[in-house]
Amino acid sequence: MPLAATRSERRRSRRRQRLIDAAREIIAHKGLSKLTVQDVTEEADMAVGSFYTYFPNKQALIEAAIWEDLHQLADPKQPELNALPPEERYVQQLLQAFQFVDEHRALFQAVFGPRHAPEHYERALNLLEDRVAEGLRVNMGLSEEAIAWIAPLVSGLIAGGIRYLLAHPELSAEQVAARTVALLRPLSEQAPDPSLPS
Repeated sequence: MPLAATRSERRRSRRRQRLIDAAREIIAHKGLSKLTVQDVTEEADMAVGSFYTYFPNKQALIEAAIWEDLHQLADPKQPELNALPPEERYVQQLLQAFQFVDEHRALFQAVFGPRHAPEHYERALNLLEDRVAEGLRVNMGLSEEAIAWIAPLVSGLIAGGIRYLLAHPELSAEQVAARTVALLRPLSEQAPDPSLPS
């Protein structure tokens, strides 16, 4: 009996993921405003009625399609990176972040692409800024005063790198990460000026 429940749970999870993947594709190609339950179920090859088995409404699907994976972006508390020196650690975190973007292009087109919804873009920028701030705390040991002005600047640069990677599929995540590191390296060598207003 437990095996059947596990099999049933796996099947349910796969069907839910099909709806999420279909929503991401539609958002990436048509924009969030054009997303309909009908289009999602058609893309996922599922009946419209079955949609409501997995999501109570379209907004719940949007939340899952955009935010379930996005929270993994550049998690600064990755234990496998702790043994690295701080500069190498942030280089690896940037590389992993851009690789994540490259592997989840439809998701990132929905948030950072030309048809993004402003509320999701703003939320993504806030998430990115929080991740950068935590990375600065862990990797650089900066004061909260310094982090308050450095985190928005660095997260804006990374957001620009994400948009650039999405607009230039011929570039690899490694190339965009290397370009971003080249811009950030001089900043990391500068001591933050505490006299600047936060």
